[in-house]
Amino acid sequence: MKNQIQIASEAKNSNRASTLAREKGKNRQGLAIILFVAAILTFTGCGGGSGGGKSGLSTNGFFGALPAIYADHELAYDAAEAKYKADSEKAVKAQNLKAWQKVEDKWSNTSDELSAKFEAAKKAELAKLNGKDVPFTVADDFRDFKISSLKVDEKGNLKMSTSDVRRNLIGVAQFRFRALAKDGSVILDVINFGAEQVAIGGSMQNEPAKWVDFAKIEFVGRNE
Repeated sequence: MKNQIQIASEAKNSNRASTLAREKGKNRQGLAIILFVAAILTFTGCGGGSGGGKSGLSTNGFFGALPAIYADHELAYDAAEAKYKADSEKAVKAQNLKAWQKVEDKWSNTSDELSAKFEAAKKAELAKLNGKDVPFTVADDFRDFKISSLKVDEKGNLKMSTSDVRRNLIGVAQFRFRALAKDGSVILDVINFGAEQVAIGGSMQNEPAKWVDFAKIEFVGRNE
């Protein structure tokens, strides 16, 4: 059986918990008000946006629909972001905190949904492409290693099988490669570190249209 001291202590703790809960709620509301006021003071306009349609990019013989998946995601995100900014501007101009908070919550959910949809589509396409051979050539002045195969990996980069790897004084391998289009134009020309993969994922995500016409990887000397 609880004694009077225990009962009093529990009552005190219960009151303290209720007070903390109320304060936490006030803090959240206060933060929302601060952010809303900041939006009113710093608002600079919603800017432009895309129509949100499909990119229409064709598939590539080695990377399938991956370039289109990147481009479609960018279009969908830009369109959703443009709507969010327009709705936010409307709420700010009306000085409607409740409407503004609703816009913020909706944008958070929308961006999460778009990201999840993009990652699912990318994962499904990469599952089809994983292990696929990619053509490559080696220039006469390339001396950094010998390469026997080049394949798409599970992250959208290219996995290499190499031997006789040359490394610098701190034990790091580096090499130069070009991604070439069907017409011979250069899609990407960079120095890469390591002797395990050719990193192209970032370039494809940033400029997916260029990768529709990808034809091969060319390994070239770093002093060219």
